[in-house]
Amino acid sequence: MNSTQSFLIIAKNKNEASSYTADLLKEKGVNSLDINLQIYEKTMGIADVRNIQKAILLKPFRGKTKAVIIDTYESITLEAQNALLKILEEPPANTIIVIMTAKRELILPTIISRCKIIVLKEKENKLTKANSTELKNALNILLNGQTGTKLKIAQDIAKDKKNVALWLEKMLIFIIKEIIKDNQNSKYLNILKKLQKTYKTIGNTNVNQRTALENFFLSF
Repeated sequence: MNSTQSFLIIAKNKNEASSYTADLLKEKGVNSLDINLQIYEKTMGIADVRNIQKAILLKPFRGKTKAVIIDTYESITLEAQNALLKILEEPPANTIIVIMTAKRELILPTIISRCKIIVLKEKENKLTKANSTELKNALNILLNGQTGTKLKIAQDIAKDKKNVALWLEKMLIFIIKEIIKDNQNSKYLNILKKLQKTYKTIGNTNVNQRTALENFFLSF
């Protein structure tokens, strides 16, 4: 039986998309050795699609079905999408193709029409007591710390790129709670504005995350 299937996973949180994809492929019976992960630190181009074309022709190593996961979170060019479309139009037999993206709008309608669409709802980001303590300490360093200390905490947060946006989200929640406690606190309002700007910059551009965090911490 031909088990060719194509999926488009849409989720703002890349970790959630990856987790869902792993569960999906496990459910489909795909062996971990038959999963080819295509991930890019920069915008995905047509040369990357050519590499996918080569990888997708390989036969499954352990099972009957193989999978190719295409991570487009760092963006993908129109040329690359048009080249990818050809793969989706005539995919090899017994192949599952998963495309992960942050926004539906970033993907061509012709690609969308050839995939099963799965939209993951954003989970509410709640703060634990430990989170609040950690964020309170970070806030104190932000307002009163020395330059070296600020750069160190920015460096620590930026060590794992996947956690930078999550940390900013938690800090946003924490600051909003502080503002609610004291709605006259213009100091916190200023931090909130700069937090939101940093969050948008990291989420919508290819800016170096560590540099963006350092600029944020040094702006106070």
